[in-house]
Amino acid sequence: MAVAAKRTKTIIARRQDLIRGTIQSIARRGFANSTVQTICDEAGLSRGLIGHYFKGKDELLLEAFRSLVTEADEDTRRAIREVGEDPLQQLLAATVVSFRRSEQREKSTVWLAFWGTARWNPEMQRLNHHLYARYRRWVQGRLAAAAAERGLEIDTRRAALTYAQMIDGFALGLIMDKDAYTPQEASDIVCGWLLDLFGESPKRGGKARVKRGKDDD
Repeated sequence: MAVAAKRTKTIIARRQDLIRGTIQSIARRGFANSTVQTICDEAGLSRGLIGHYFKGKDELLLEAFRSLVTEADEDTRRAIREVGEDPLQQLLAATVVSFRRSEQREKSTVWLAFWGTARWNPEMQRLNHHLYARYRRWVQGRLAAAAAERGLEIDTRRAALTYAQMIDGFALGLIMDKDAYTPQEASDIVCGWLLDLFGESPKRGGKARVKRGKDDD
């Protein structure tokens, strides 16, 4: 039993090493120039080991994308838990933490690489479509709840699309032209749009309170 448990822990650790190696390789070399060899070099593992943990490079790339998505989800969940049940405050917190991730330039670059590849990778495209549909449903649900609490009528579908595209557009701009504006400016603009949508001033609506973690200093 102990041997089986140790082997399972080793498999999990090696898979995580390879996922981390994939992210680092793409950040340094780009998607097209990342190979099994560069990934294994970044992971500090022998090239021959990859076949023991993944079916091939494509599966590994997909799992690396899943890993980034999971990490982003966890960041967002922590942020919205900290601000309580108000749906508007939850959206503000999600916005703040989204642009805080943009400060992690290595991972932001990898996100861009995955987006650029998804169009020609059916499995990645399906995953991306599923994730974005789920994300927009959550945003639309929070917008609807915030509007209902305030007795307002808004087109929540259009508002959710606008919100999502502002987040993506500003995130892309931060990668492509880092001197145009800061993550804080982008965050302030989107948060300001949310507050305006519900007729609330920054003073009344407040700023989303998101604790900074160890890695944000």
